[in-house]
Amino acid sequence: MTPTTDKLTLILHQQPLKVSNLSSLFRSLQAALRETAAAGEPVESLFSSQKGPFLVTDLENGPNGETMLSVWFADRHNAPLNNQSRETFEKALNELERTILQGSQHTFWGAPAYQAEVHEDDSRMSRFIAVLRAFRSATISYGDRAIVLSEGLFATERL
Repeated sequence: MTPTTDKLTLILHQQPLKVSNLSSLFRSLQAALRETAAAGEPVESLFSSQKGPFLVTDLENGPNGETMLSVWFADRHNAPLNNQSRETFEKALNELERTILQGSQHTFWGAPAYQAEVHEDDSRMSRFIAVLRAFRSATISYGDRAIVLSEGLFATERL
């Protein structure tokens, strides 16, 4: 496989990880990224067929014991699709940030008043956010941007 730098990275800071939470995270992340990619041209046509790109992941342990997941799109021969990855991940971080800002209502005491349940008509990004909250501490980044989840609250950072 050809190496690529166009990767979206998700760092899960707390250990140990429940397999069911990790499985849900993979499914919801894949669905959110595919929904984002399919939302516009020119990437939309690429995702409209069953032979569309694959979402590939690389897992590793970070220096402090955190789990690091990197994802990118590749074709059937595992060649990275850098342009599609770049376009999708930039749009995905924008959509993630927009969805967080739209849903982040705080109570008088500062605690977020999020609903724990996911509704059928929620976007895939909303579902991803709900699943990500189960980890309590995570960082999702691409390029020079990062969205950090700490104790259930989100913040945006420039790297």
